[in-house]
Amino acid sequence: MKQFFITGTSSGIGQSLAKAALANGDLVHGYSRRNNWEQANFYHHTIDFSKPGECTRLRFDVNPAAKEYILINNAGWLGEVKPLAEVSPENMALAQQINFVAPSILSAQFLKQTKGLSQKISILQISSGAAQYAVPGWSSYCSSKAALNMLARSIAAEYPQVRSLAIAPGIVDTPMQSEIRSLNPAHFTEKERFINYHKNGELSSSTAVSEKIMQVIYDKITPPDCVFSLNSL
Repeated sequence: MKQFFITGTSSGIGQSLAKAALANGDLVHGYSRRNNWEQANFYHHTIDFSKPGECTRLRFDVNPAAKEYILINNAGWLGEVKPLAEVSPENMALAQQINFVAPSILSAQFLKQTKGLSQKISILQISSGAAQYAVPGWSSYCSSKAALNMLARSIAAEYPQVRSLAIAPGIVDTPMQSEIRSLNPAHFTEKERFINYHKNGELSSSTAVSEKIMQVIYDKITPPDCVFSLNSL
């Protein structure tokens, strides 16, 4: 049995990952601002990742019967979609807080609280292809996800005994994709491209993506690097 600690479990990839783990007989602790589902062995914790203080106070309630403890930093925010000079400083800071600072703090807390335990420790960051290339209007999102990739590499270098990964899931049919398709084209010039992804059935389901991530977690697929895209597997 593994024990998962997953952020952003109210919808999308986070919820699908939680349900996939539960289907495997694992324990799951989910962290989000709200919760809209219940299931045996799922424990929800209300937390607002925009507030650093809440992250530093978080305690990971580990079960000694588990063979592995796994933190998955999945929660994220697209941010204010506009050219950089038009984004408010408040929203710049908020995007970095949710997408990078909160995962950094949670990763640090997880490392501290699991130090010295005999169980295997894994930390997974849910990254994005936008960490590798610039999307006009997404400066906050792209830069924060790029920083998340380097966080995974830093953890791998500093804690070689910990499995540290950053996974770009590809283009997935999530609430964020719906938000992207509703953006003002004056601020987001590539809106039509994302509408076409949906129209042409090119979006992966969060269930399919989660199942593939679980194959990595269960060592059925070996990633080429600690930072990688699911499409490369």
